[in-house]
Amino acid sequence: MKIPGKVRQGRGLNLSSTFSSVWQEIRSTTQAAKRNFNQKLQNLNRKGRERLTIMVIPHSERKSIHFVISYKAISLFLAGIVVLLLLSAVNVLNHSGSVHQLTELKLTNKDFVRQSSKMREEVNSLHDTIQYYYQKIANLYIKLGGDPAKVSKGIGGSDSRNLFVAFQGTPQTDITAESFRIKEDIHNLKISSELSDEIVKMIKKRKSIIKNTPSIWPTKGYVLFPYGQYLSPLTGKEEFNKGLDIGAFPGAEVIATAPGLVYDAGFSPSTGYYIKVSHKFGWKTIYSSLDRVRVKKNERVSKGDIIGYVGKTPENPVYHLHYEVHVGTQALDPFSFLNQIQE
Repeated sequence: MKIPGKVRQGRGLNLSSTFSSVWQEIRSTTQAAKRNFNQKLQNLNRKGRERLTIMVIPHSERKSIHFVISYKAISLFLAGIVVLLLLSAVNVLNHSGSVHQLTELKLTNKDFVRQSSKMREEVNSLHDTIQYYYQKIANLYIKLGGDPAKVSKGIGGSDSRNLFVAFQGTPQTDITAESFRIKEDIHNLKISSELSDEIVKMIKKRKSIIKNTPSIWPTKGYVLFPYGQYLSPLTGKEEFNKGLDIGAFPGAEVIATAPGLVYDAGFSPSTGYYIKVSHKFGWKTIYSSLDRVRVKKNERVSKGDIIGYVGKTPENPVYHLHYEVHVGTQALDPFSFLNQIQE
């Protein structure tokens, strides 16, 4: 049991002696380096204290001039010159860099001015196009019976003046003028869009009115007796014709001049067979002097549908169609509508 203890003790002594020897080597190396550094520093100081004599000998009989300067001063002087050269080089590089940046800025500015000029031309062209478009839309809206107050909100209107007043407090530059013009164009486009919607509604309404207005000839023929006062060949007296008498071949087709509802159909000795049709918006049409009737009461008819055939009355032996157009209870001249209104 005693032998292992001695072994451990021997190992501890060996480690301690190794560490001590390593430390001694490091210490001796450090001291040697320190001595070498001090020696070099002393040599440098000694060299710096050495002096150099510079003599200037003139060609004349004047006294010679000599300067005594140490190596240390010369070294400081040369070091100062090197520092000045480095600073000068840095300044030159910075200056050349600034000049390069300034040149690039000038080129960029020229490109910006060129692009701005091109953009200004495009904005002006767009402005003219928008004005032309707005004027056309506004004129069409007015011709269709639109409200002029809605048109006045656009170019030259109150809203446009408010936009102009809003820019009065800002410096008037080209950019400000262009901005105002763009805002004005946006405003006019908005008004034009609203007017276009109103125009579409008005056209749809008018199309509906035209579609339901009696506007085609009820049969093929010629005007025998017009609307108004005429001399009756039967009585020999001047009478008032509430409609239009159209001469035609016997049995010629009679068509509905507008879509509607047959509200009456029958026969009377004075008019012969007749058909009465009511239409939208208060229109009514009457077809008489018929030979035959093809539709019945409460039957719906479309524009152009055949509703009867040309005949004559017991009192009038001439084959013809008597055609009347009414708005409410007022009889109108049918000739004013025939082929005058187109869809």
